[in-house]
Amino acid sequence: MKYHTTKDGTKIKLSDLELSHLKNILRWIDRKAADGLTIMRGGGGFDVDSIWYDEDTYYGEDARRELNYYDYKAELSRRGIF
Repeated sequence: MKYHTTKDGTKIKLSDLELSHLKNILRWIDRKAADGLTIMRGGGGFDVDSIWYDEDTYYGEDARRELNYYDYKAELSRRGIF
């Protein structure tokens, strides 16, 4: 089962998303893919020397994969909408 996580952390099954919401998500992902998606990652241990931070910017298909674009497209297809 695939889920969409809203800005406030609520999880919604893709199959339960309103059609308009699903289409808006896909448009947003397309915009991010064109403009660039920056993902920040970090972690560390118990002291300052073990803390790390990394930033990657993805475009196009790489951004779409990071944002699970094809799961949303598959849900549209499942509903018979192309």
